[in-house]
Amino acid sequence: MSDKMADVETHARRARESQQLRRILRSHSSALADHLADRLGPGTRYGKLAPEVLSERCHLFVEALVRTTGSDPESLGEYLGGVARRRLTEGFGLDELQWAVRILEVEAWRVVVADSAPDALASNLCGLSVAFGQARDELARASEAHAWATARGGSGPRH
Repeated sequence: MSDKMADVETHARRARESQQLRRILRSHSSALADHLADRLGPGTRYGKLAPEVLSERCHLFVEALVRTTGSDPESLGEYLGGVARRRLTEGFGLDELQWAVRILEVEAWRVVVADSAPDALASNLCGLSVAFGQARDELARASEAHAWATARGGSGPRH
């Protein structure tokens, strides 16, 4: 088999695996968002939000994850970076944002492990790791920009 044929087959296999990951996450999206809202609610700043606001935010976060899988892993990071800038300005701490990401990441892993075909499991978990890695990087960038802007006397990043 030629290198070009092998590349085509590899690309096709990855596309199938990405579609499977997206299907798994989409089929569990409501449960993932509800789990996230339940875990974030009690005893946190998130718990002070109106339940419908918290639920909507959690559903939007999960939907961003679903959209990211199989396409551009940076898009979850971009979405989360924008959210982080708003939440930091609202008074949320970086630790609270990281907690939300971690809760969703752990639950998404559980779902993917349970529902992945054995031959796609490693690829699916890799896709999640890349997406959440990009998201954590964006959280760090947003937090750093917020800290610098606050130190300069502003309430958020200046562009």
